[in-house]
Amino acid sequence: MSHFGIFFAPVPELFWSAYSGEPFFKCIDCEVPLAESNVYVVQKRFVGGEAVFEMAMCERCRERMTQEYSEETKQNITEYMSTQFLRRAEDGLEDTEEPQVIEVSEIEDPEDGLALLNRCIEECLICGTERKDCHRYSLAGLCRLDEIVAQITPLSRTPLMVCEKCERGMADLVSQQTRDSWDRFVEEHFDGPPGVEQDSPANYPMAF
Repeated sequence: MSHFGIFFAPVPELFWSAYSGEPFFKCIDCEVPLAESNVYVVQKRFVGGEAVFEMAMCERCRERMTQEYSEETKQNITEYMSTQFLRRAEDGLEDTEEPQVIEVSEIEDPEDGLALLNRCIEECLICGTERKDCHRYSLAGLCRLDEIVAQITPLSRTPLMVCEKCERGMADLVSQQTRDSWDRFVEEHFDGPPGVEQDSPANYPMAF
């Protein structure tokens, strides 16, 4: 099986709303049904195996949110994540100095597709720590309708999992302008002022 590829699978329960016990239905920001968006993002924060933060956001609202991020933050995160994707992609390359042709095509075998999906969510993108060994971690996934997009290429990976240690290590990539924007979003959409509790979404970098 190729290390790279794309696979569409039913949205796993791991990416459902813990509050409703069902797949997310509407965008947290505009409240438009997610079925009306080409793609949408689901993000969840877990502590001790329980979801303490969750949201789903349509493509349009996510683009609007990222427009509020500072240019410094966007550049820092783009460069950092690109480095991580390339580093992880090296795991699927042969140990040779010769140029290699990388094919990224849709996986037809369900077993191979689910194996690719599990590679994305079962270990931290950055340090490789297994999810089962993490007390706190975040997950983010790209979805369309009732499917999650599982994809690994040298330039991207979705879904992805990041442990708490690596999340906090990414904090320096975020400018104060971006942090203020994220804090406002948290205040508008979640109960309680940001920063009061350790597991408030304001206490870790921001939406992926």
